[in-house]
Amino acid sequence: MNTDTHQIVVSGVTVQVVRKPIKNLHLGVYPPHGRVRVAAPLRVSDNAVRLAVVGKLGWIKRQRARFEAQPRQSAREMVSGESHHVFGRRYRLRVVSILGPAKVCLVGKATMELRVAQDASTEQRLRLLQGWYRQRLRERLEPLLKKWQKALGVEVAGCGIKRMKT
Repeated sequence: MNTDTHQIVVSGVTVQVVRKPIKNLHLGVYPPHGRVRVAAPLRVSDNAVRLAVVGKLGWIKRQRARFEAQPRQSAREMVSGESHHVFGRRYRLRVVSILGPAKVCLVGKATMELRVAQDASTEQRLRLLQGWYRQRLRERLEPLLKKWQKALGVEVAGCGIKRMKT
């Protein structure tokens, strides 16, 4: 696709301008920090883009304020007391030092135990938990695939699980 990307500053707001073969100008404000992006037709000048952004500055600032007000999940330290979610349910993490193989298990209705060696790093603990999440997803995915392949009359060639940033 024939695109051109550059930045302009409008009233202190940095705007990413993407020119492409489209009909209308599109303005967007994106989380988590309120990045402003304008997709503009090839024929529209920077001054026209600047005017469009100036006309929407109030809306842009309100959107950015909304993003700033949203609660953010703190960085995971993988220590006892943290909250982690499994299929929409919150569990309190309890880290238990063991000598055997590392594993994750749910204890009761509110506790997730992370059984690891005492010297396991935060990164190792996080990888263990993410691997456990992937395994739970695979277990739930199999019956769903069978059900929907049959219902839709299709055959899935492949299936994967990816870590998403947002």
